[in-house]
Amino acid sequence: MKLKSFVAGIALAASLTSTASQAETVLKLGTVAPLSSPWGQWAQGVADQIAEMSGGELKIEVIGDAQLGDEQTILRQGMKGRVDLVMVSNIPLSLIGQELDLVSSPFLYDSTEQGSCVAFNHLSEILGTSLQDSGLEPLTWMEVGNYLVFSQEPARTPDALEGQKVRVAATTADELFARRLGAVGVPMGTSDTIPALQTGNVKAAFLPGVFGIAIGTHKVAPHVTVSNHTRLIGTVAVSGRSYKKLSDQEKEWLSAFREGGTGLSATILGAETALLGQLEGAGVPVAHLTDEEAAAWRAASDGLREELAEQLGPKAVSILEQIEAAKQACGS
Repeated sequence: MKLKSFVAGIALAASLTSTASQAETVLKLGTVAPLSSPWGQWAQGVADQIAEMSGGELKIEVIGDAQLGDEQTILRQGMKGRVDLVMVSNIPLSLIGQELDLVSSPFLYDSTEQGSCVAFNHLSEILGTSLQDSGLEPLTWMEVGNYLVFSQEPARTPDALEGQKVRVAATTADELFARRLGAVGVPMGTSDTIPALQTGNVKAAFLPGVFGIAIGTHKVAPHVTVSNHTRLIGTVAVSGRSYKKLSDQEKEWLSAFREGGTGLSATILGAETALLGQLEGAGVPVAHLTDEEAAAWRAASDGLREELAEQLGPKAVSILEQIEAAKQACGS
């Protein structure tokens, strides 16, 4: 009897272990963001929250520091279902359709508040179908931050960049804006930017403030112009293939990403101000524009997004119309 009881106990333990194993779902999230960065810390914080809410039934493994490749690679892996979740900026979304470059249009929003309202309350409806058609289900939009100009010479006004080679993101919006400034836009990834500035292949760079300062761009391009000419966003999206396998409860737990998006936005925008203050305190020349200088930067973008939409086709025109309607709904 004792032997039978012992064997039965082992069988029961094995059964419980198997059941527990089957009940646990682990999803992998890929991002280029360093785990120590505000984006990496935010993603891990949401992952911890989901693990706690679910009692360990749903776990998110955050794989950062570009371990899975650059943003384009991570996005493709998500579209093909090879990684469950992706956290990327809007830059690689042109892989889905170039019309998505419209959200990178310079001076797209009239205020920070309007931009946040459109991003968190309307973009999923406007762009969600495009992402879903590509095999991704958007969970939230996230803050990447405002573009600054890092340059080797002062660039308070846009004409200072005329004839200069300037690092831009690989988007039609960035390239068109560089041409509007009379500059030569050189599309390149962020990892290539510092070497290009060091060798003189480019003389300036457009980069989001927190990221640009964090990687030390000001050390090789020491003039920082607070142009805030583009507001970069990103998305956390789940692979459609992975999403279909999740239970309704698991999908509900993933909504923690959506609920946490606005908190990240406040963190990034606050960090921009703090980091710029630190640079000024360290003697780095930071140019906060006068109203007249800011107007000159804005004037360089007049009609650009309409031109871009016409260039990209009817789908882009429709997306721009929806963005403009969302702006109206959000107010200035």
